[in-house]
Amino acid sequence: MNQPQLDFWKDVAIIFGGIIALTTFFSGTFEYIRQGHQHRASNFVQMRRRFLEDPLFRDLLNLMATDSAELKDTPIQIRRNFVGFLEEVALMVNSGLIKKEVAHYMFGYYVLLTDRCENFWDGLDRDSQYWAVFRQLAMQMKGLNEGPSAAPSQLKF
Repeated sequence: MNQPQLDFWKDVAIIFGGIIALTTFFSGTFEYIRQGHQHRASNFVQMRRRFLEDPLFRDLLNLMATDSAELKDTPIQIRRNFVGFLEEVALMVNSGLIKKEVAHYMFGYYVLLTDRCENFWDGLDRDSQYWAVFRQLAMQMKGLNEGPSAAPSQLKF
């Protein structure tokens, strides 16, 4: 083979190799993004299940629906754990693991219910620095509640 033919085939091989490298890079990037979404969705489903299947949380929610005076008799640790769970949701929002619109749609009602339930906070210092993350989440949820809500089809991980 003469030199011009070798140069031609060398150029073809370089171009072909570049196309394969770019295709591999883009498919790898796409798979990485897809796995990130899948991981976030899995974490979210586990959180939601933990929240709704905990009998202590369900009992609290039933009492909070009417701001029952029985909430004052509920052990403080159970109430702390409940608010702590809602703070975990806030931390996931702050970390970008859950979009705030998704958190609002799935947990906003419970955050706002907790925030306005006076008997729930009996014996707890709502204004303590240790509940700052919860208070910030409640303010965000109030803001989202007052504005136009996202269409359910637009809610994504």
